[in-house]
Amino acid sequence: MLSRNHLKQCGVVLLTALLWLMLLTIVALGVGRLLRDEQRIGSNLDDAQLAFRLAETALQAGEAALPRLPQLARLGAMSAVELNGPTSPFTLTCRQPRNPPPWQQGLCLSAALAGQAYPAPWQQRDTAGLELLHPCGSARRVALQPLSSGHYCPGVAPGPWYWADPHYLIELLDPRYPAPDGSGLLFRVTARGWGRQAGSVVTLQSHVLLEPEGRLGHPWRRLSWRRLP
Repeated sequence: MLSRNHLKQCGVVLLTALLWLMLLTIVALGVGRLLRDEQRIGSNLDDAQLAFRLAETALQAGEAALPRLPQLARLGAMSAVELNGPTSPFTLTCRQPRNPPPWQQGLCLSAALAGQAYPAPWQQRDTAGLELLHPCGSARRVALQPLSSGHYCPGVAPGPWYWADPHYLIELLDPRYPAPDGSGLLFRVTARGWGRQAGSVVTLQSHVLLEPEGRLGHPWRRLSWRRLP
């Protein structure tokens, strides 16, 4: 027959073992939660970096497209009335159906040139309530994925590699900007990229000077760039 002291000792040992088991369980749960949080943070950082790289790709594509703009030779001689007229390749809504097919959207006229109080293009929404830089908005797409999200507008079907292809807007700021060889064209290019999630968004912007045409065509150079909040 077990003595009373022996029973007490067994009870203390059992209680101690249970306490240690609870402590180990709490530690294990905490470590697992910490690992999951770190994994999620790492995934979000990777997604943000992907969005930045895609926005940078779109920014470079928009800058490289400047020498191919429609009516480029006439822009420097167009008056403010013509620039804001029905045949201007640049509009406040960034859409111009009279332009050649590749250029019917994504070309924006500065509100200052138009003499109107209008939001900046990257802050605008179209009549459907979509931002102009949305994949279903008025921006130009840089086709990188085999599926075009534009085919599913006004919704977006995520692509196989990231949520949507990057897009950009080209805004005419000054058709007679001082340049070393005469008046140049000053543009603002705004590009947006998405990661694998719709909420992973990066928007970049640059000011670019397109200089007068020479032997090598229209040289352009980036004057500045920034990341928009």
